[in-house]
Amino acid sequence: MSSLDAVTEAVEAPQLLTVDETARLLRIGRSRAYELAHEYLGSGGTTGIPVFRLGPGCLRVPCWALIELAPTVRVVSLF
Repeated sequence: MSSLDAVTEAVEAPQLLTVDETARLLRIGRSRAYELAHEYLGSGGTTGIPVFRLGPGCLRVPCWALIELAPTVRVVSLF
């Protein structure tokens, strides 16, 4: 996937992403993405990938939080 494809995919992404979709956008492994998602939940929103639970086993990442994270490396608190 080229850089342009990644940007296009990010722009056309839904408002809520799965952790797997987030991993592909960030170009990291699936396991690492889940580690960072659980880190976020465990840290109270200070580190990791911004994520919230919609139920048991259902984590979602707000697209706007990734857009904020990418250029600034600032983790947004959803709590």
